[in-house]
Amino acid sequence: MSLNNTSLVVSDYNYLKKYYLKCEKKISNIKIQKKTNLSEIDEINLKSLRRDGYCVVKNVFKKKFVDKIRLDFAKEIKKLKNISIPRDLRKKKGNIEQIYLPKLDDKTFLSGENKFKNYTDSIKLKDPLINLPKLIKIAVNKRVISICSNYFGYIPYLTFLKCIRTYKNKIKEHDTQHFHIDENSVKLLKVFIYLNDVESKKDGPFYYVKDSFKDIKKKWGLKARWSEKYLKKIYGPKKFVPILAKRGDVIIANTVAFHRGLKPIKKNRNIAILNYGFHIDFTFNNKLDITSKILKKDFKKQSKQNQSVLSLLSRI
Repeated sequence: MSLNNTSLVVSDYNYLKKYYLKCEKKISNIKIQKKTNLSEIDEINLKSLRRDGYCVVKNVFKKKFVDKIRLDFAKEIKKLKNISIPRDLRKKKGNIEQIYLPKLDDKTFLSGENKFKNYTDSIKLKDPLINLPKLIKIAVNKRVISICSNYFGYIPYLTFLKCIRTYKNKIKEHDTQHFHIDENSVKLLKVFIYLNDVESKKDGPFYYVKDSFKDIKKKWGLKARWSEKYLKKIYGPKKFVPILAKRGDVIIANTVAFHRGLKPIKKNRNIAILNYGFHIDFTFNNKLDITSKILKKDFKKQSKQNQSVLSLLSRI
């Protein structure tokens, strides 16, 4: 599948599988990557993750800690310096596979969030581990790493992280607000941290199709975005789950499966999303993607095991 009539082609499944197995073999010989022990409650969470494709781990972080991250993110949005200029969705047409669009012009962006929020779906923080260093604590959290390591068989690497505010506005659903598969690896986990409570579909939750990971190879690379109506004919409406959670909870999901983020219609949604796997995420054409960045001084502060988790990141 090529995207938007460009030369971009989804990376080949079999190529990525061979690459994954090669990385898995290499990790199996590294003592510090040995999986960690699970608590009784997280044994249950791991079973849910393996059975359903996701789990919600309750009360991992204190609400005050999450609130501080959200407030710091809000400060960065107000300053704009460390915010990536978002896409201009006023130029969007009806095709759900139309992902790549021009960015907002500088004048509109610099006029501030109160104006540009009406023209785009979301905004992202540049270099989250540098501009919001509290996120490092989330990335190396023992419970998160314990569940992930027992899922993979070994302690995985953090391969990517982003911090996003998604807007409640009149713009129609776009990009990852439509169903898609994460085709960055044949096996990866995404960790979602809502920075505000997401208590209903109106709050813009992560929306997941249970069991879709079981036959995903057949769908790999066929489309960039999929219609909900079509997928419901395949999997049945009962498999479609909005995953709700409170501040401080952690959602862990196998996103080599059908999923999307519902567009919030009640309030803006703030979220941190972390990828874990055995190798740097792939992008298109069997090429490895860029990784997130971390300051060398922050990396050096970590334990040996945590440094291993963070070792694929670019250190600056």
